[in-house]
Order: sequence, then structure tokens, then C-alpha cells
Amino acid sequence: MYFDKSPNPTVTMGINSDVTYKRFDFSFSGRVSLGNYNYNNVAAGSTYYGVYSSLGYLQNQTTAASLTQFKNVPLMTNQSDYYIQNASFFRMDNMNVGYTFPPYLKDKLKLRVSAGVQNVFVITPYKGLDPEIAGGLDNNFFPRPRIYQLGLNANF
Repeated sequence: MYFDKSPNPTVTMGINSDVTYKRFDFSFSGRVSLGNYNYNNVAAGSTYYGVYSSLGYLQNQTTAASLTQFKNVPLMTNQSDYYIQNASFFRMDNMNVGYTFPPYLKDKLKLRVSAGVQNVFVITPYKGLDPEIAGGLDNNFFPRPRIYQLGLNANF
């Protein structure tokens, strides 16, 4: 037994921008986390013998079960550093685009249409569902949803 990697990142950065061209606007924001590691406990729970149940049918297991061919979950996977994975990531949190129409009715009505996405994408070498896990233990963590939104603003 030894201490291997840290779940805490060594570097965290953010990036954001807002661009306007004539009546169009575009904005985004994202984050980078480097040097953090997670223990992929979901993959560690998959064993080679767990592929087949005692009832004679196949069970859902991760591909790690056939790669490692670990046979006993608590003894073999808990003592292995095989499932400690690099969880560095770049996450694009938000992207928005909009258009402002020319004023109508003698400048009394102003309209703007917009669209946006939250949790746009994640670039990571991590093989689990989501590399951004508090404490570094991936244990059936529910991934963040991708959310789409449309907007219509009217000023009069």
C-alpha cells in the first residue's frame, strides 16, 4: 500500500470571451483542471467472473473486466492502482449566441433572440462518466446534463 496520486488539481484555469459583430453576439466560458486523478470505482466493480451470473445469463460489466480479468472484486481491485486514472479536463461550461433586431414602431419595440448551451463538451483522458468528482472517488456519480435554452427578449 502506498499513496499514489492526488485527486486535487495542480493547475486550474478559466477562459471566457464575449464577441459582438454588428447585431450578433457570441460568448463562451470554460475551465481547465490539470494534474488531478480519480479512482474509477465503477470500472473496479466489474470482474471477469461478474460477466456471467449464477443464473446463466450475461450481466452488464465495463470493458475493464475482460481487460484485467480480475476475478475477486474486494481483494484484487482494491489493492490495485490500475483504476487510478488521469482526470485532467477541459470543460466548456457555456456557449451563447444572440441576434438583436433593428428597433420597430418608432424605436418603441426592441427584440433580441438568443440560444445557449450549458455543459457543452468535456475533453479528458478519464474513462469514467465525469472527471470532475469531489474527493477523487468515482462511485456511481451522476453526470452533469447538457442543457439547451432559447430566449426571446422584448423591450417596449
